[in-house]
Amino acid sequence: MRFRTVLGPALLAFVAALSSTLPASSTEMTPLPAISAARLLDIAEIGLPPAGVSLEIHADFPVDAPLVLDGAGFTAITATLNSFGEVTTQSAVAADAARSDEAAPDVQAVDECSDSFFTPTGRKWQGDDLPVVWVFRRGSVPEGLGLYRTQHALRDAHSSWKTSNSTCGDSDRIDFDFEFGGLTTKKIDYDGANVIDFGPLDEALAINYTWYDGTRALEADLRFNSRDYRWTNRDGGKNRYQVANVAAHELGHQIGLDDLGDPHGGLTMFGRVLRGEMSKLTLGAGDIRGASVLTP
Repeated sequence: MRFRTVLGPALLAFVAALSSTLPASSTEMTPLPAISAARLLDIAEIGLPPAGVSLEIHADFPVDAPLVLDGAGFTAITATLNSFGEVTTQSAVAADAARSDEAAPDVQAVDECSDSFFTPTGRKWQGDDLPVVWVFRRGSVPEGLGLYRTQHALRDAHSSWKTSNSTCGDSDRIDFDFEFGGLTTKKIDYDGANVIDFGPLDEALAINYTWYDGTRALEADLRFNSRDYRWTNRDGGKNRYQVANVAAHELGHQIGLDDLGDPHGGLTMFGRVLRGEMSKLTLGAGDIRGASVLTP
């Protein structure tokens, strides 16, 4: 089973506007798994969005503990939910397709500097909304992880997108702007603040929440699962997930980029996150190109 992305009718017009900028993909299209509103909300530890607002939930799962839907495992899923509890599965990365170094013999990962592929989620910010100001619930940081180290790691992740951090020498630049707004006591909710915190999640490693109206992003929150998984901000932590690395991937979703599967294993938006990995802090050609297109 390979990675697949299927966009609902409401997103087709938006994607069509970008079609001339999108290179062809060699990934195969297959049916998307179904997920109920109840299970999606349980995974995200969140309630229904308020009337007039919809919620995009993007969840990542460990390779060795994928989300199981319709009898298959997935390392990432993006689904949208409205205030009536209606769910649309927008994309999913199958566990057996979310590979790079372990790819099947017939799947060769494209070099990140020559891989210009990206997929939009269908939500994007308006020019008046930039910079996206994020706040950090530092009091949620697990004991032993280090408050200031974690805050610094998150700022590094944001900087990767702001500075188009790459080793590719690409002339494309990202104008999307994040800005650190300080500390907060707020938790994940639709409350006018773009919050990053640690807390409980059901099954997921990390979740990005984007509240939106139509195609306009209104607010974006990010949570790391501190109940079930171990995190680190230090080099060499091969048995733990790197905060900055996971954050860099999730922030791509806040900008409006969706996950990718084979053969895009070199890109930050590749839909698999590994313990000890730090490579997602370096953007590939498709990451930069996609964020450049989506920046208002």
